[in-house]
Amino acid sequence: MNDLVESFKKMPGPLRVLTLFSLMSVLLLVATIVIPGGAVVGQKRIGSANWWINGSGLIFAIAVCLFFSAGILLLKARSLGRLVYILGVVGLYVAGYLIELINGVSYSRGAYFYDLLFAVLQVVALSAYLFLNRRVKNFLVA
Repeated sequence: MNDLVESFKKMPGPLRVLTLFSLMSVLLLVATIVIPGGAVVGQKRIGSANWWINGSGLIFAIAVCLFFSAGILLLKARSLGRLVYILGVVGLYVAGYLIELINGVSYSRGAYFYDLLFAVLQVVALSAYLFLNRRVKNFLVA
């Protein structure tokens, strides 16, 4: 446990924030299980039973687990964590889209081009930081 704390302290600042986002994502999953009433998709409340029966919960759980595992890999200073982080972000976007489809709700009201553009730009920016930043490279090599 101490080695994870030391590793976290050695991380560059922005990488710490990204790692915390990843690790805290599991709380979203816990909230869909623990909090009574299920989840809210768009403006539509999905009951706990429906959330899991219609597959939304499973899709969300898989995406969150992938994203969470990226945080663990980054804490352990594994270079594979960079790729898993990017895949986790993409997985969360895909999960959001699939959950919208399953539940018949749309945040975008048909303007998916802008959502896709934002997602692509975010993935490109994260990839550039994780793979091109010298401090991140040095942290993962050390």
